[in-house]
Amino acid sequence: MKRTNIHAVADVHIEAPFGIEEELSWFYVEVGNLQAVEPNPPDQAKLCFKSGRLKLHICLTENPQIEPIACRVTLLVPSLPGTEELLDEHGLAYERLSGMMWTDLRVLVNDPAGNCVELKQEWPYAPL
Repeated sequence: MKRTNIHAVADVHIEAPFGIEEELSWFYVEVGNLQAVEPNPPDQAKLCFKSGRLKLHICLTENPQIEPIACRVTLLVPSLPGTEELLDEHGLAYERLSGMMWTDLRVLVNDPAGNCVELKQEWPYAPL
C-alpha cells in the first residue's frame, strides 16, 4: 500500500465577533501578509483572506468559539523581526518562542478576536 502525507489544507475556519472587521482585516493583511478576498458566495458574516491556493475564513458570529491558547492558524511572514516591530508599534503583546534550530523561531500573538495565531519566518532552505 502506498503511503501518503498531508501537504496542506485548502481552507481554515476560525470565528470572531461582529464589530471588529476592520481590526481583523488590518491584522491579517498587515501582520499576516495575506490578501483580502471576497467570500464566495458573497456573505456578510464572513471575512476571507488567501495566500496562494490556501484560504482563511473568519466566520462572524454573536457567540464565537475562540481558542486563545490553542494555536489554530500558522502564518509564514517574510521577516519575523519586521513583524515583531509592527506588533510593537501597534502595542500588540506577543510571545517569542524558539526551538532547537536557529530557523525554528516563532511568535504567538492573539488576533483582535482573541484567536491564537503563530507567525513563523519562511526560510528558503530549511524545513518548516
